[in-house]
Amino acid sequence: MRFGAVTHAVGHHLSFEATLAAIKQLGFDSILLLANRSADTVSAAGTCKDAFPNVLDSDPAHVLKAVGDAGLEIGALHYAGALDLGSDAGVEAFLAGLSEYAECALAMGCKHLTHPCPSCGRSRVPTEEKTTEISRLAACMNAVAERFADRGLRVAVDIHHKGWVEGVDDCRLLLDSMPCPNAGVLLNIGHLTTAEAYGWLLVDEYPDRLPVIGWKDHSLAKNRPQPMWSLELGTAHSPFALYVEAFERHPGERVHLINCEHAPEAERADALRRSREYLSQLWGAVA
Repeated sequence: MRFGAVTHAVGHHLSFEATLAAIKQLGFDSILLLANRSADTVSAAGTCKDAFPNVLDSDPAHVLKAVGDAGLEIGALHYAGALDLGSDAGVEAFLAGLSEYAECALAMGCKHLTHPCPSCGRSRVPTEEKTTEISRLAACMNAVAERFADRGLRVAVDIHHKGWVEGVDDCRLLLDSMPCPNAGVLLNIGHLTTAEAYGWLLVDEYPDRLPVIGWKDHSLAKNRPQPMWSLELGTAHSPFALYVEAFERHPGERVHLINCEHAPEAERADALRRSREYLSQLWGAVA
C-alpha cells in the first residue's frame, strides 16, 4: 500500500525542497501539494524558500523536478484561492480559480484537484438547513469536473468540521447533486470522526466518488483542547478498521494521504512515521 502526506504535515517552517526531503525520509511516496499564490516560485534549480510554493506562476517542469528529485509524486494539488460562494461574484471567482488550478494540476501530470469546504460556522448543522449551499457548491464542482473530464481530472472537496459538507448526509446530497462522475469527495476520516459520522458507509454507497482519502485520527475525549483535535494515527478514536474493510470490498485507484496536525512540533516527524507504519500494518491485518 502506498501512502502520501500533506505537505504541511512536517510543519510550515521548511523550504519546499526540505519539506519534500522530510516527507520522503519518513517513508511516503506522494504528496498533497499545498500552494500559496503570494509565495516564492519554484526555480529552474528546483528550489523554493517557501513550504507552500506559488505553483501557478512556476514552470511546471521546475515543480516536477523538485518533487521528482525527492523521489516523490504529486498525488493531488490543493486549491488555495477564492472560496466565497455567497454571491454570484463569489461563484464566478471560485469557478475561475478552480479552473486555473485544474490547468496547473494537469500541466504537472496530476489528475486530482482538491479544495477546501466553505464553512457555515457551526458543527452538525442538519443537512436540510444547508441544501442551498451544498447545491451551489455541487453546481460549481460539477461544472469544473465536466470541463476537464476528457483530460482525466478528478475534483474533490475536503469535508471538514463546521463545513457545509461535514457529515454523511451532507456528502450524500452533494454527490447526488453532481452528475459528473469526476466530481467527488476527499473522504477526511478525522473530520468524520469529529462529527461522529459513519463515514465508511460512503465507501459502500459511492465507491467511485472518493478519489482521495484523508487518513487522520481525531480525538473525541471530553477534555480535548478543542473540538477538532488531530493526533497520531492509532492514538485517538477514528475506527480505521471499518474503513479499511470497506475499501477492501471496493478496491480502486485512490490517493491515500496521512496527517496528524496536533502532534507536538518536536514529535511531528516521528508521529507521522509511526502513523504510516500503523496504517500499513492495519491494512495488512484487515486485508
